[in-house]
Amino acid sequence: MKFGMNSVEVYRLYKSIQNGKFKARQKPAIQETPKGFRPNCLCVEDAFFGDSGKGAVVAKFNSILNKKKNLVSIRFNGGANAGHESKLGEKLVVTHQLPMGVTAEGATAIISRGMVIHPEDLITEIVNVQESLEGALPGKLIIDERVTLALDTHRAFESALNSFTTGGRGATGKGISPGYASHYERISVTLKDLLADDWEEKLKAHYQLYRAWISGFGSDHELAASQVPVFSKNKGEKREVGSETVFIERLRNTRDGVKGYASSDIPAILEKIWKNEKIPVTIEGAQGAGLDPYHGVYPDVTASRPISRFLNDATYNIILPEQIFHRVAVMKTTYMSSVGIRKLPAEKDEEYERWIQESFDERGRTTGRLRDIYPISIPIASYLRKAAGYNFIVATHLDASTEDRGVKVVIGYEDQKTGKDKPYLPYQDYLNTLKPKIVEFDGWEGSRVSQAKSISALPKEAKKYLTFLGAAIAPVSLCTFGPGLDEYLSWK
Repeated sequence: MKFGMNSVEVYRLYKSIQNGKFKARQKPAIQETPKGFRPNCLCVEDAFFGDSGKGAVVAKFNSILNKKKNLVSIRFNGGANAGHESKLGEKLVVTHQLPMGVTAEGATAIISRGMVIHPEDLITEIVNVQESLEGALPGKLIIDERVTLALDTHRAFESALNSFTTGGRGATGKGISPGYASHYERISVTLKDLLADDWEEKLKAHYQLYRAWISGFGSDHELAASQVPVFSKNKGEKREVGSETVFIERLRNTRDGVKGYASSDIPAILEKIWKNEKIPVTIEGAQGAGLDPYHGVYPDVTASRPISRFLNDATYNIILPEQIFHRVAVMKTTYMSSVGIRKLPAEKDEEYERWIQESFDERGRTTGRLRDIYPISIPIASYLRKAAGYNFIVATHLDASTEDRGVKVVIGYEDQKTGKDKPYLPYQDYLNTLKPKIVEFDGWEGSRVSQAKSISALPKEAKKYLTFLGAAIAPVSLCTFGPGLDEYLSWK
């Protein structure tokens, strides 16, 4: 099937599938790696706007590949703004900065230089995950000492900046954008800086710089008194950044906690791992392609590159995206969700939105904010697949359907005034001028999904719809219906 179809071609595909005239050859989730690709590896990213269930998907693939307890798991972007969830047995685990690989027995989980980390939150997160698992981390954690830090100072600066502008209103408040900006401004503080002998001098200079910047916003903005979010089971909890002395003392206590995880030898470690093709590798992205700085709905975008096309940035060009055959993007099967200030062209169904939000816990794992619910959009999916370059999709929330409610899909957009067909472009002011062109598939009873032993055994309505997704976006390799390791279906 032609990649990147227009609305007429998508509609023809829809009619062909509805009439039973289109048949697709389906393939299992983990298939033999073609020659020319690195075997025994897999990359997971998000097809749309995040919050798709990537954490559970990564955990499932980790369990499949970690048969010899030698898995390597690498997180390539983002920071404390992520929220990945998985159910391990009866234990629910939520990670933010930690790669999901820390929950896999014998695995090695690497926080790469492509991330920004808040070290104090990271230590708290490690403790919380240990409590969730009722023991030590099953996997070994390694942090690249070159990773940039996103500290309380960055969170305070973000808050002050947002009081003067509107672009960052959809952000999580975790200081992600200022953290990444510090790298481009050539003033970043890295984990290596925090662990250096002269760390106090460097961090005091950092504090003074951000105090000067924040004071420039006016008398109401004082760094020491700034309220910033901290990692807590009580979402929304804040604290004062505090004086320079308080700031330094907090970091002094944190240094000992992160020191044992830091490594100055990540390039050599990655080189050794990647050359040994017997070692399974999973690569985990955060956020979604629809939040990319260039391909997301501007200005409600993130600061990192959340698409696998740029994972080499995090791995010193040792791991290249074109070497990985199993690059999979995760999407919710029957709807898209979005948290932030972006608004997509859609015919909103408030009753359906409330049902999805309540039935499938559609709140951000980092902020607790309710997510907006939209129909799957083929134009958005096609645009973002071109940006990311992935080869397969994993469809989660397969049980988010009922027989008495159809599954709507956006197949194109048109100008609100002229009715002329318009392409998808990722700018909010442009999207405000569009209206969607929609088709509808029959729904299926979600409770029947868990009874199937494979995708082939699903209700015919579900199979028709998945065939459509596979042809219009990318081949569907796996479907899930819950966060548990065994709550998935593949082709057989």
